[in-house]
Amino acid sequence: MIDTTIHALKNLRREGVRTFLTLIGVVIGIAAIVALLSVGQGLNQAVATQLDQLGSNTIYVIPGNPYSMSASRVTITESDLDRIKSINNVTDVIPLYISPVTVTYKDEKFGATIMAANIQDAQVFFDLGYYEVIEGQMLSKNSDSSILIGDKFATDAFSKEISVRRILLLNGQEFKVSGIIKQTIQSEVSSANLIMMSDTAIRKIAPNIGPSETWVRTSSSLDVADVADKITQYFDRKYGEKSVYVISSDQLLEQVNSIFGLITLFLVGIGSISIIVGGVGIMNAMVTSVVERTKEIGIMKALGASDFKVLSIFVLEAGFIGMIGGIIGILIGYGLSILVAIIGAQSGFPLEAAISWEITLGALAFSMLLGMTAGAIPAYRAARMDPIEALRFE
Repeated sequence: MIDTTIHALKNLRREGVRTFLTLIGVVIGIAAIVALLSVGQGLNQAVATQLDQLGSNTIYVIPGNPYSMSASRVTITESDLDRIKSINNVTDVIPLYISPVTVTYKDEKFGATIMAANIQDAQVFFDLGYYEVIEGQMLSKNSDSSILIGDKFATDAFSKEISVRRILLLNGQEFKVSGIIKQTIQSEVSSANLIMMSDTAIRKIAPNIGPSETWVRTSSSLDVADVADKITQYFDRKYGEKSVYVISSDQLLEQVNSIFGLITLFLVGIGSISIIVGGVGIMNAMVTSVVERTKEIGIMKALGASDFKVLSIFVLEAGFIGMIGGIIGILIGYGLSILVAIIGAQSGFPLEAAISWEITLGALAFSMLLGMTAGAIPAYRAARMDPIEALRFE
């Protein structure tokens, strides 16, 4: 077997240009699949980490039905929030207000996103590590005219950098920059264009705004299902069925995993087209190799080489092409995923490039299997040759 392996490697080296050209299709396909799986798995891990930090005892209440484009969006009122607080085993109710805003600074205008919450509730984002104040100070309880802005917004939004204590106009209302924050882990609102303020301050801009979503925390994860059912029943009775979307952290993670799984499967399917092309390339190269080496095959069989030995040589050659292409493709794929993660981070949307043994070994095994499968038919043809006919071949 060692002699057969050495012989197969020598043949690949002898056909250097052909081997290289055959490798390209395998490399492109494996690189595409590895990059897609790495980025997809990394994004999945980032979301799972975020939800895990919030805890399995968190429920999200979102106005409207996300599965219906025609559903009207209800406005959750203070009385609705008080009703949620009164439910047994509810410990915290955190309404979040998210709204677009036009920011004016030194006669320049820029679109941004406001995220507002009760000052005490907003501290949750900093305790969980979503953001950190890198300049200035946190919002005070009694300030309705102060804001926090994202670091990238401060440096990139306008021609002149915004510093602490500067005055900005938000939809014509004056607010002073109390501090500058930096995003440390992925959150639903990127710090690239983020403005954070208190829930009382946002009513200066949008007096009738309701919570974009509300976080409800229970005493333990065992109470989540019961509390979620009671919240759903309350809003169904008041506003109609499916007027408000209620989901727990675990349910949200299951949905995210399902969506990512479908997206990854779709993208891998597209990348597999390149793999199929690579497999056809291997088969074509092996067919050509068998024809060109017909006399060599005849000599080997005349000297006593068995059909299995000839078959092994050509299958190993095809397998080595798949393996080498797989190794190069894996390295390029991980390189691309890291590059995508870096670009995402620079754009204010942190991504992770997951490097795992499952992806590596799976891609390598798949590329080798692809090569050996593609080379099986030409190898079988070579093994079945009659030595006399092969020696006569010109």
